[in-house]
Amino acid sequence: MAEKNKKFYKEQFLKSNLYKDKKDLINALLKDNEMYSKNDVEKIIKKYLEVIL
Repeated sequence: MAEKNKKFYKEQFLKSNLYKDKKDLINALLKDNEMYSKNDVEKIIKKYLEVIL
C-alpha cells in the first residue's frame, strides 16, 4: 500500500517500463516538476480516456 502513495516526477514515469505504452499520455497530461503517485497517474489517465472515448 505504501508503494501507491510514493510520489514520482513525470520524468520517472516516462522512464518506467510500467508506463512504456502510455508515454505520450504521461508526457501530455503530467506537469514537469510536479510529483504524482501511481494512483494519481492512473486516475489522470482514466479521466482523460473517459472524456475522449
